[in-house]
Amino acid sequence: MNFLKRKYGMQLTLNSARIYRIILFIFLEMGYSYVSFSQIALEIGDYRTISSGDFDNPAIWERWDGTAWLPAATKPEIGNNVFFQQGNEVRIRANESVNNLYLFSAASPGRLLNLQTFELRVNGALRAFRLELGQFTINNVSNATTDWIYPQTGSIVFIGNNRNVVDRESWSANTLNSRFQVRFRANPGQTLTVNSGFKANAFVIESGTVVQTLNTDGIPACSTFSYNVQAMFNGTGPYGDFIIEPGATFVSQCPGPPQEQIIRRTNTIPAALFHLKPGANLVLLGNNPQMDVAEFRFEGNTYYRSNAGTQRLVSTTFASSGNPKTYHNLIFENAAVKLLPDSVFLTGDIGRLTGPTPNDGPSMLRFQGTAEQQIVNWELDLSQIHVAKPSGRIVTFNDLRSLGNWIMESGQIDFNGYDLYINTDGIGTFQYTGGSWRNIHRFFYTNFPTVLTKENAHFPFEDVYQGGVRRLRLSGTSPGGDFQVRYIEIPGSNWEPGFDDTDGTPILYQLNSYFEIEGLSAGSDAIEMELAADNLIVDAVDDLRIVSNGTPAPGLHLPGVDADTLWARRSLTYDQLNNRTFTIGSYRYLSILPINFINQKAIWESGEVNITWEVAANEEQGIYEIEKSIDQVANFKSIVKLPAETNKLSNHYLYAWKEPTGRTFFRIKFTNLEGKRIYSRIFRLEGVSEYSSKASIYPNPVKTEQLHLSLPNYFDPASSTIQIYDSKGTLIDELSLEKFNLSFEGHSLQAGMYLIHAFDGKHFEVLKLIKN
Repeated sequence: MNFLKRKYGMQLTLNSARIYRIILFIFLEMGYSYVSFSQIALEIGDYRTISSGDFDNPAIWERWDGTAWLPAATKPEIGNNVFFQQGNEVRIRANESVNNLYLFSAASPGRLLNLQTFELRVNGALRAFRLELGQFTINNVSNATTDWIYPQTGSIVFIGNNRNVVDRESWSANTLNSRFQVRFRANPGQTLTVNSGFKANAFVIESGTVVQTLNTDGIPACSTFSYNVQAMFNGTGPYGDFIIEPGATFVSQCPGPPQEQIIRRTNTIPAALFHLKPGANLVLLGNNPQMDVAEFRFEGNTYYRSNAGTQRLVSTTFASSGNPKTYHNLIFENAAVKLLPDSVFLTGDIGRLTGPTPNDGPSMLRFQGTAEQQIVNWELDLSQIHVAKPSGRIVTFNDLRSLGNWIMESGQIDFNGYDLYINTDGIGTFQYTGGSWRNIHRFFYTNFPTVLTKENAHFPFEDVYQGGVRRLRLSGTSPGGDFQVRYIEIPGSNWEPGFDDTDGTPILYQLNSYFEIEGLSAGSDAIEMELAADNLIVDAVDDLRIVSNGTPAPGLHLPGVDADTLWARRSLTYDQLNNRTFTIGSYRYLSILPINFINQKAIWESGEVNITWEVAANEEQGIYEIEKSIDQVANFKSIVKLPAETNKLSNHYLYAWKEPTGRTFFRIKFTNLEGKRIYSRIFRLEGVSEYSSKASIYPNPVKTEQLHLSLPNYFDPASSTIQIYDSKGTLIDELSLEKFNLSFEGHSLQAGMYLIHAFDGKHFEVLKLIKN
């Protein structure tokens, strides 16, 4: 409880100063129930209904003056408590506001509140009452069959600051036919607490924080959200939405069995939808959180934040419930051991901010989708890792490990100089069908396969300096044991290596970057090695050779092949791999085209884009082709073709573009007369931040530098406010966009992950920021 008070500023007190409570407990043989006879102290300005009619008609109201009820002269407003008496149906004809809303809930209440399509905004609490000796008295029992609040197109909206909005002593979820929506619209930084089961047609958290309690007033019970049971709403199938809007937060204290679910329709039927929208936050404090929902959409940030014991991820209990295993951002915190399920599918970031390393279930973690994903403060160390990204990259800030299988299907992993360890338990394998590794320091493979194939001994190291993916592939047999390899990247090429191959062929060219293999078991098995010449323009594939760094490679040359790309090949024994280096060479000058793109740039100014690029050398004729892609580094389309002049090193192209939209990327393609091609690095159009269609922040990760935030062109910079939240949802700072870009620096933040919220009154964006 202290943790929630400290982190979220919640008011978790369950008593109201306005309620004098007399609790009568009736103990029964099979348990107990209790009835609350809590007299409500009236306040000057309270309203009560005396007949049915329209909310804005004073004639249906009486007002308490401190001693007596008198005819009202005006309708109730936001500062007034209102009492809807038995049989008095009130119709809302526009959005209205009250303080505390009291509804008669004893026998035969009748219809009380017709919301039509409007909102009744509540700045206090929603409570049920009955009459005891003519006095308004709190009642925790409500009529189960009357649709006393209706229709489903109208909403009760909780607004304002920290407080309880429903309490177990004054509300219950047995109102089976209530037909209305509930919206939580707290002021920024404020918390609304749900301290009772709550039933409606839909729940929407629009802003602020909503806390769902484990109510301990009597038998402990989760303050479950549930939904209307009437057959008109999808019969006996799933029904009811729970939505968390961008920037809002939902915190659940519910621990799981034997307590009830966080969300469900009934005790046998799931709700229809749980939607955590992008930029929204779900914080789970219980150790076994359960939701029964037909469709889960975890598109925002999910925090598992238990502080003791073992915490599991969300599970379900009904066979008709959906599968809560796909997350966007998944974050672990605090001292409880986190135990993963059998599978997790991830489209965003994953990280351990505090607490012990999450435990393997055994578990499979699959990275998927097109967004950039980050792995923070966790080496994974799970039974199976599966990378399947059609585009986008994964960025890690630590070593990565798998206990068993590592499946590399597609996508890029940027290791930032860290290592990759796979199959550390020795019972799995590596499977490669696509993708690449960038900036990896060293690769460790435990229990190397005895039969090597193009799938289990195929390692995709990106060549940062030459471009392309310098894949290393082995086939044949091995004695097993361990296998280590690293790709040492050195700019440029050696045009005078000065040695002959083992068959006497002079080597006239080699790449400076090379592979280094070590840590192998002894064995004389026959091996075939292949190195990919991706992004290198080659006159003839037979020119390619595998060499060592400055010396001939062990084994014998095999003719190159032109398959999915060009491959250099070598025949050798397994022993000859150990403690040796390998790279691509050639026995003819210029068989690998000496063209190296440098200093490419695109600048927009006054309605024109000026694209310039330089090459280190160019001694072949061919065609330059400028390609453009908007908002992603994929789907490039050609915009112009230009002749490549021999020995011309500097080039430029100017064309009109009145108003660039979105983030724009370019690359240059060179194709020689034989159809061989090479690409420059991808580079971004500069000078168009005012036309950006997406928000961005840089540098990211940040250390001590000044931060700069760019917002989409539809934002109003003058009215844009920036809020910085830490990983626990605490507001760190709030300032204008101008002040943020002028004075907010990384040194003001502690190491960790932050969420940057930007809004201008109409638009809202959320970005992730990592402080190293």
